[in-house]
Amino acid sequence: MIVRVEPAVVSELDSIADLAARTFPLACPPGLPREAVDSFIAQHLSPVALGSHLDTPGHELLTARAPGGDIVGYALLLDGTEMDPTCAGQILHRPTVGVSKLYVDPRHHGSGVAVLVLDEITRRCSGRGVRSLWLATNVANVRARRFYDKQGFAERGVRTFDVGGVSNTDVVYEKDLGATAPVSD
Repeated sequence: MIVRVEPAVVSELDSIADLAARTFPLACPPGLPREAVDSFIAQHLSPVALGSHLDTPGHELLTARAPGGDIVGYALLLDGTEMDPTCAGQILHRPTVGVSKLYVDPRHHGSGVAVLVLDEITRRCSGRGVRSLWLATNVANVRARRFYDKQGFAERGVRTFDVGGVSNTDVVYEKDLGATAPVSD
């Protein structure tokens, strides 16, 4: 499937939030209380919460659109280690961009959409001199971990991630993009 990856706009926020609410639970560990998941979604993945990234310097909310125009994926990028400063010591290459969110509609899992979105993220970031991408995913999210391994990400450590008041353990990954630039983190 050929998708267009573009910066999100205000009129798409409801659709992105709907997709986020359907996909975030898939990344959560089994046994995480639904109340915790719902609390996280309400606080961080609502249209208002997602919309706050549209005007924040160093943040980029992207959508992946299918040929018919449906949003089939989204990504949220944050410059540096802003999404979790406690991970800064685990990231080896600077400047870096954190991939805070990268989700694809489950109906399109295995279709190559995630690879296309990640390729576009890599292209955009490399084009502005970014040396690495980093992200974190739950230790129990085997599907995502396998995907990031295949895409050239290397494990750098772990972090604690709060989902609705419940602490979870995430694996921190980094992908060296090999770019050079005199930009600081």
